[in-house]
Amino acid sequence: MRPMMTVMGSLILAGNLLLAVPVRQSTVVLRSAEQSEQEVRRDIAQALVDKGIEATSASMMVAEHFGDFEQNLAVAFSHLQILFPELERKAILSDMSERVLRKEPFAFDDYDRLVAMLHRLSGIALSPSHLSRARQCVLLNRNLFRSQPLRG
Repeated sequence: MRPMMTVMGSLILAGNLLLAVPVRQSTVVLRSAEQSEQEVRRDIAQALVDKGIEATSASMMVAEHFGDFEQNLAVAFSHLQILFPELERKAILSDMSERVLRKEPFAFDDYDRLVAMLHRLSGIALSPSHLSRARQCVLLNRNLFRSQPLRG
């Protein structure tokens, strides 16, 4: 009886974890983490170039801002895209480039900063659904960065 309860408990837990994050079939699928990391860095540098920064300077600013990040940035960015599919990738990258310009940390593991970022991006008051998804995003990213705090 005990093994049956363990199996049932595991299935219930797995089901709750799957249902806890509203993921659609059209969500972002991570390729290799390294490739995704380089893509995010390149796209942020391109957003800086679009703001008028020279390409070489933009690349150096992004490299300096992120330091030794490996896959964490790409995974945190993916969490944001998965949980907020209504936000455009270009708008998120533009906001991230503003953080690089101002040398401010990103909001991926801080609830207040993430809510402020979402408000800037949406331009409207956030609904309870937005706030709930923001909490989920922060929890996912705090677990991700538990051993290595998010810098940058």
